[in-house]
Amino acid sequence: MRALIFATIFLFSTSPFSLSSVISDIDKSDIELSTRFDGTSILVFGALSPENDDTSLLVEVVGPSTSVNIRKKVQIWGIWVNKKIAHFQDIPSFYQISISNPEHPILKEIENKKLKSLFYDFLEITSKPEDGNVVEQYYEELTRLKKKLGKLNTFEKRVNIIDKKLFSHRVNLPKKIHPGLYKIKMTLIDQQGIELSKSEQSVKVSKVGVQEFLSYNSKNNPVFYGLFSVIIALFLGFSAAQLFRWLYR
Repeated sequence: MRALIFATIFLFSTSPFSLSSVISDIDKSDIELSTRFDGTSILVFGALSPENDDTSLLVEVVGPSTSVNIRKKVQIWGIWVNKKIAHFQDIPSFYQISISNPEHPILKEIENKKLKSLFYDFLEITSKPEDGNVVEQYYEELTRLKKKLGKLNTFEKRVNIIDKKLFSHRVNLPKKIHPGLYKIKMTLIDQQGIELSKSEQSVKVSKVGVQEFLSYNSKNNPVFYGLFSVIIALFLGFSAAQLFRWLYR
C-alpha cells in the first residue's frame, strides 16, 4: 500500500498541470462500521502547483448531515417538561479543517466564515427567545460540545507539504461517527483567503453486521424492530434470572 501511494504521488508530481492547481487522492474510500469499530484514519495525499510561496492548502472533512434539537425545561400547567426551543437543521455530523500554514494572516477569519456557513446559518428558533443574544449562545454551546466529542476540529493539525509540490495529511475519525458520505476537500488559497483551485474526494461510511440489521429495520420496519427488541429484552431478562438462580442455588 505504501509503495502504491508513493508511486501515485510521484506520477502526480511529474504530470504537467496548470498553475495554482491541486490533485489529490486517498488511501481508502470505504469504511465499515462494525461492533468492533474503534475509530480509523484516512491518508490524504497528492500534488499541488502554487503560484508563489504565499499560497496555502486547506484540507476540510465534512461529514453527513444531521439535525440537533435544543431543548429547555419550561413549566406548562404546573408540570416541568423539556420543550424544543430551537434546532440546527442539516449541519455536518463531523467537521475538520487543517491548513499548511498555521501563520496565515486571516486564519481566524477563515475559521469563523467556515463555521458560520456550516452551523450558525442553519439555526432555527422555534420559540421566542427572552434574551437577544440567545442565538450566539446556542451556536457557541454547539461548537463547544462538538469539539469535546471530537467531532469538530479547527486547525489542530498541520498539512504536511514537501518541496512545495507534494502534500500529505492524515484525518482521524473518532469511534462514534454517523454513517454516510464524508467529503474531503482540498483548496489552495492566497494570503487574502481567495480560492485558487479545488480538489475533492469522498469516503463512504456504512454499517455492517448487526448494526446494519438494526439500523435498517428501525427505519424501514418499525413494528418488526419493536417486536424484535421486546423479544431480545425478554430473552436477556430470563437468561439473567436463570443465571442468578443457578449461582445462588
